Amino acid sequence: MSMQDMYLSAFKQEHWDTFVELFDEWYATLPTEWKEEARLRGIPEDIGRVLLCEMKDSALKWIEKKVPALGDQSPASYLETEEGTNALRAAILRMPR
Repeated sequence: MSMQDMYLSAFKQEHWDTFVELFDEWYATLPTEWKEEARLRGIPEDIGRVLLCEMKDSALKWIEKKVPALGDQSPASYLETEEGTNALRAAILRMPR
């Protein structure tokens, strides 16, 4: 089983939705330029909301890097399919905080 498959099997939309809501107020205070850059890179708004709040503009570099916890794939490569996007959401939920 690939890392992507493992994360996808753990993904629960309701858990993700509840998590994303935690960032609503904080996200509103972030620079518009960061949000626009995330949109231009194809990062879904909900994922961008979490990553930008937690990682600031470093998230825009991280999204392109190979990540060992993602099976040495980039987060951007996960965004190529809906299944991969949901797997990335599950992986983000598991990131240490």
